[in-house]
Amino acid sequence: MTNTQTNLQIAFDKFSDLLNERFEKKIFTKEDPIRYTFFYAITKELELLPHEILLESPHPQIDNAEIDMQIPETNHTSESIFEFKYDVKRKSVMPHPHKAGSLFTDIFRLCLYKKDNQNTRCFLVYVTDSQMASYLSRDRNRLDDFFNLQPNQELTINEEYVKNHSETFVKQASKHGIHDCIIKSCLNDDLAESHFVRIYEIFS
Repeated sequence: MTNTQTNLQIAFDKFSDLLNERFEKKIFTKEDPIRYTFFYAITKELELLPHEILLESPHPQIDNAEIDMQIPETNHTSESIFEFKYDVKRKSVMPHPHKAGSLFTDIFRLCLYKKDNQNTRCFLVYVTDSQMASYLSRDRNRLDDFFNLQPNQELTINEEYVKNHSETFVKQASKHGIHDCIIKSCLNDDLAESHFVRIYEIFS
């Protein structure tokens, strides 16, 4: 493992620790604080300055789509991009299959970027609560292999995998097309107050 890879994993672990503390203290949390917490951890561990990270930059392959976080390539490190999703129970709740399909929409957004930028490292950062975790872990929903993928384990995602799910899931997951890819678990932590954090790296 290179120094950059090691530091990135340390940043992921630090992010998990900071989130856990936040949830332990029952601090009100939406998606932006999740991103800012990650931003803090990664700038510290990778010794980055704020201007060295781009937020909400245009996605080069999808019209009107943005990349949540981008760390451009340097002389010493490859480019890295990150998509974030914070899935918790709200007053207006989308069906669980729709939420699950949206996760795979993000995976395929990252996969599209990776196809044209093979040296780029692409990550999905996912934080959720017990309700969605229970749905994703249930055998009949056939997503346990995704949600409970253990660190350094890999899972192949393709058309057969996607279409082995409900019509709602397939429709949402296919928003930008279905693209063959492999996902690798970088972090699988259970947090305080029935929250969960998962980080996946996407390979095309």
